[in-house]
Amino acid sequence: MKRASEIRAMNTILAKRWILFGAANTLLMMGCAHTRGPQLVLNSHIDYNKAVSQVLKEELLLNVVRRRYLEPLQFVAVSSISTNIGLSVDAAASGTADNSGGSTTKGISLGGLSGEKSGVGSGLDLSNVGIDAGVSFSDSPTVTITPRQGEDIAKQLHEPLGVSSVADLVAAGYPIDGTVQLLVQGINNLRGPTLQYDKFRGGSSEWREVINLIRKFSEDGSFVINRFRWNDPYTDYAFPADKITPEMWITTLSTGSRRWKSYDGGKTFMFTTHEMAPAAWLDEGVRKSPEGVRFMELLNVQSDVQKRVWLLEPARVVEGPDLEGSSPDQKRPTLKFRMRSLYNVISLYSYIVQVPPEDEAEGRATDLTAFRESAARGEVDNFPETTCINWSKKRPASAFLAVRHRGLWFYIDDSDQKTKVAFNALYDLWQLSMKGPSSEATPVTTIQVN
Repeated sequence: MKRASEIRAMNTILAKRWILFGAANTLLMMGCAHTRGPQLVLNSHIDYNKAVSQVLKEELLLNVVRRRYLEPLQFVAVSSISTNIGLSVDAAASGTADNSGGSTTKGISLGGLSGEKSGVGSGLDLSNVGIDAGVSFSDSPTVTITPRQGEDIAKQLHEPLGVSSVADLVAAGYPIDGTVQLLVQGINNLRGPTLQYDKFRGGSSEWREVINLIRKFSEDGSFVINRFRWNDPYTDYAFPADKITPEMWITTLSTGSRRWKSYDGGKTFMFTTHEMAPAAWLDEGVRKSPEGVRFMELLNVQSDVQKRVWLLEPARVVEGPDLEGSSPDQKRPTLKFRMRSLYNVISLYSYIVQVPPEDEAEGRATDLTAFRESAARGEVDNFPETTCINWSKKRPASAFLAVRHRGLWFYIDDSDQKTKVAFNALYDLWQLSMKGPSSEATPVTTIQVN
């Protein structure tokens, strides 16, 4: 009798152990499911990042090709991406303990533990123990696409770019001469190349000379365009040093963006701002060389500029001095840049798009005859010779970027480093210049993807 009682107790313990084993496996599986969620988010984030980046680059390339064919620009924005990630876990474990004529059955489910017991015997059969489990995931993204249209996009496309764009692109590593030629229409008294919707006009005879000197000086490191910290006087009045009290010094310094600055060795001080601003710097030794003197003569700038750099400022007039009564030959302390619009930059950049000869001959694409003649006279760099967007009737096998338009494929070859760099500069300029669509932009296309 005692032996039978011991066997029943042992059978019950074994059955419970099998049930606990099943529960442990279920919990383990649920734990794996919980850790899978963050991994799923991580993988989705990278994929969405790649997709959005790719579509933005292809859209920009498409608009460059459109301008080559005198078509208007059109952009859309992926304004939001949201996704619902679902997770469900189903698990069950069951076991049967046969005690020679009787059985003890234990079962578990996700909701709890249940079991029943019947019969007593001296044998034990656990061969019918089973565990079933399943984990399922679902990812239901929603992508909202907003057309870029209306006054906001028009202003950003057609207003002159900020002079800081030049410094920002140069700071990113793009060459100064190429950046200036792409973004700037004129500097001080110099007139650079200009283009209307489908017409091109070369710059002044001195423009190319200045560009060549900029290239030479920037390559040897003697000419730099960047953001510099500088002191800009509020007025032209200089305070005698003994008139500036300690309280004035402390009050000025406490503002964080104001300074007293002396330009005569400490005899007088001027009240100035103290901040970062785009400017150009030329090595002191180069300023005294024949080429440096010619460079400053062409730009009509002061050699002994007060701040040691020439601040970059937007030009308020097409040609000549900004202020009424000033002489056109008066040496300037700053570089006045007449900037292109982003629309104008894309139009100029589109000159590198190669098209079937008949498309240009029959007037479907921009006629580049005036540009080619200007380049032959040495008035402008013939940049389509060094950078090129190709065309093909078939999808290119090896392309850095490719879009289909007018039944043709237009692409940048993956091995064409110069064109890739030039396109990246345009892409960075687009990112710097364009703001996101406003919340009121309509219509909005929302795509449920599943």
